[in-house]
Amino acid sequence: MGSGGGLGNLLKASEEFQQTRDWVRYPTNSQTPTVNDDSRPDPNGGTTADQVGFTANTSARLQQTVTLSASTEYTFSVYARAVSGTVDFRMRNVTLKDAEVKTATTTGPDGGGFTRFTYTFTTTTAGPYELALQNDTNATAKDVIFWGAMLNQGGTALDYEYAAPTTGGSAPAPAYAGFGDAFGGVTAYYSLRQFTEAETLNAIRVRRSSDDTEQDIGFDANGDLDTTALLAFVNSGKLWDTATDGNLTYVNRSSVENNQSVGGRTGVQKFTSTDTNAFFGQTNLFPTGDTNDYTIELDVYIPTGQDVNGVRTTQPFTSSAQTITQGEWTTITITGVNSSNVNFILNMLDDGSNAISAGQVVYVDTVTITQTTADGAVTTWYDQSGNGNDATNSTESEQPLVVSAGTLVEENSKAAVDFDGVDDNFDISNFTSVPTISQFNVLKPSATNVDETFTSIQNATTTDGIFLGQGNLGTEAKFGLRNYQGADIADSGIAMTLQQYLLAAITTSTTAQIYANGVAGAISAKARGSVSGDTQIGANGDDGHSFSGKFQELIIFDSDQSANRGTVTTGGGTGIEGNINTYFDIV
Repeated sequence: MGSGGGLGNLLKASEEFQQTRDWVRYPTNSQTPTVNDDSRPDPNGGTTADQVGFTANTSARLQQTVTLSASTEYTFSVYARAVSGTVDFRMRNVTLKDAEVKTATTTGPDGGGFTRFTYTFTTTTAGPYELALQNDTNATAKDVIFWGAMLNQGGTALDYEYAAPTTGGSAPAPAYAGFGDAFGGVTAYYSLRQFTEAETLNAIRVRRSSDDTEQDIGFDANGDLDTTALLAFVNSGKLWDTATDGNLTYVNRSSVENNQSVGGRTGVQKFTSTDTNAFFGQTNLFPTGDTNDYTIELDVYIPTGQDVNGVRTTQPFTSSAQTITQGEWTTITITGVNSSNVNFILNMLDDGSNAISAGQVVYVDTVTITQTTADGAVTTWYDQSGNGNDATNSTESEQPLVVSAGTLVEENSKAAVDFDGVDDNFDISNFTSVPTISQFNVLKPSATNVDETFTSIQNATTTDGIFLGQGNLGTEAKFGLRNYQGADIADSGIAMTLQQYLLAAITTSTTAQIYANGVAGAISAKARGSVSGDTQIGANGDDGHSFSGKFQELIIFDSDQSANRGTVTTGGGTGIEGNINTYFDIV
């Protein structure tokens, strides 16, 4: 445990956790950890250990960035002990979104009751990696004494070497800071941006229309919805795969023999022409009226000496002739748009012509047909606050889209969820019981001449509730709060247009107010009492009003956030609304 020159330690400030040029304290608000430097005995008998006070926040941590090589194993180590009893903390690779929980005591085997904890990981690409000493997921405030942080290459911790702090410069900033890092007390958070930089919750669960397979979609390193993973999933649904769907069964002017052996393969299909214009494939494979894009891939083998030397699709679309080298397996890929056919048909060809003689042989293996323009419907919009208020809809026809015909739904260059204005919605049953609600919405209506509900919190039996929406509240389409206690209507006086809005609504026991892009409406609504029942995003189940347009974020507090609402300025602002506007660039 002696001091060295730091040659084997890739970190900086291995004993100076108060050194903010190397150790970033996160989050950078009232939840930031505290560090009392050189306040405790260390394992060497000195007093250079630091007591770190983690706040009651799962994101609370000390973090250091270091540049590492690709595909390499590293070991992160630190000496730690509890002030009293036992305490849990995490050693975390923030970049890899991976961590291990460690339990510190006062009776560890190393000097002064310390235990040396280690965490080994393997990098992916070369570049910067963020390593953290972080609070546990139980999110309780706690004190942990740290000393001797080290990072070395290899699968085990080497003998500890001291590493000096950085001289000069300023503290680096975290790569991404989410809404939840800046504002606490959120009751529910539905968004296509990451709630906190540190955590690994998913944003949405998506069903692809081609085969109804579902998959969770999370975030990329910038805190944005992982649209690369989303589009790769949605546009990779296999309509047919011989590995799971079996052999092709349809023949015309040809015959089929299964489980054949040729060209070093077994279990393949042999198609033999019995007349000119021979073809084979699968009937009733595509939906009626289908006009989606498809990629068809298959392996073809034509024995040497045959007249036939190629194939072509004639359904679902007509492709160019695909020439096959005789005597070897050839993988061919065909892409095109279905012209409303239901069958998959392959014609045998002789130099591009389907006028072939009887007795021509084509072997086929591993046929896959992939729809590349599927819809991605959102089945669950996860509550990232950690309170478990996930918004769901299991009815396929009522699920809004995040991918439409293979293309990402966007608004202002950021992913969005598109509601059809007919019946698309999400439901959160038994959400809460609140007399006071603050909600912040990022949305863009697509119609001005209809009565729509954006969000509703209502009692399922008495229909008492708070409904935020737009409609003909007077002589023109306007935003309004509808408090269902005697059907009171609060008209904001803000006329709605077809643009992206940051829409806030705050109701308390005595007041109600709407803000559109930071501008307050001119309403004063009747107070309301507690509501316990259903909450819906995009609809009001009581009267059937459904939102038509794009939704990107909904944040709900069961408290009055007037003091934290802040301001909106071009490209930013302050407080809650400034944070939202900075990310979505609405104003």
